[in-house]
Amino acid sequence: MTDVTTDARTAGGRGRLSRLLAIGWPYLAIVLYTVAFSAIVMAQVDYPEDLNEAGARSSPRVAITFDDLPWNGPGYSDSEIAGLTDTLLATLTARGVPATGLVTCRGIRDGAPFLRKWIDAGTELGNHSFSHQDLNSTPVDEWLADVRRCDEDVREVVGGPVRWFRYPMLHQGDDRAVRDSVARTLQRWGYSNAHVTIDNSEWLLARAYDIAMREGDEAEAAAIVEAYVGHLREAADHFRGAGRDKFGREVDHVLLVHANAIAARHIGDVLDVLEADGFTIASLEEVLSDPIYARVDEYVGPTGLSWIYRAAPLSPDDPWDDIAEEALAARFRWR
Repeated sequence: MTDVTTDARTAGGRGRLSRLLAIGWPYLAIVLYTVAFSAIVMAQVDYPEDLNEAGARSSPRVAITFDDLPWNGPGYSDSEIAGLTDTLLATLTARGVPATGLVTCRGIRDGAPFLRKWIDAGTELGNHSFSHQDLNSTPVDEWLADVRRCDEDVREVVGGPVRWFRYPMLHQGDDRAVRDSVARTLQRWGYSNAHVTIDNSEWLLARAYDIAMREGDEAEAAAIVEAYVGHLREAADHFRGAGRDKFGREVDHVLLVHANAIAARHIGDVLDVLEADGFTIASLEEVLSDPIYARVDEYVGPTGLSWIYRAAPLSPDDPWDDIAEEALAARFRWR
């Protein structure tokens, strides 16, 4: 009786298994096909070489970039610009900072003496257009001619091709057709976009600093310097958090500042706080190797947004920038 019961149960179990396989096999086949197809696709995707390395880092790198070379700020004599440029470059050289300088070519003097100081210090120069025209309000042909004019000037100074371009005001076109056609033209000319993630209002503080120094108001100048360092630290922290929230990891950043008097005297203080907060100073080329910079630009509009917001998937611009700028403008006399 026991043997008969056991055989019956075995036969019944086999029958149920057969029915389950008959019903479930098509679904199992779909799952196995999906897994196999995904594995093949993943094996064929040419991921950036440093994807795993970028994701594994616990702290971000940051590139230090200077706009509006050879100099940004009115009222300085050539001898003052030369001395302040020497001061700025001495700090960068002593700290081993592989900076990048974006040139607004209308400011180049005969013989480019100030730009040659940057070159001699090992700084790579890029194109920031000749006259800093706004792509959003300038006919495309005129805007491109302005960029081409600067391209020729910078090539002559550096003695070779120039690979970095930065859009004035970070305005890349408020019309999709304009944005895309201009980007294709710049790429055809050999340019890569010198993206910015840590956008900020240091330009406003630089103007306020110039006014305070001209008027001999040392107390005001000291307060502006403190605000300058604090503002750039807050900007770095803000966009670091925004990048972490969006991409799920620490990402590498690009800081935009200008070649001006406050940077000449106090960029070392900025480097101190960035390094204290865990940033590692790196070159623009190194930072732009982070895979986030290979993402599609999904923003079309009038604003010069951080790449953190522009990169796919598009994220809304938050009000941090505007709030910070309004607070600084209300606190200091900058015009």
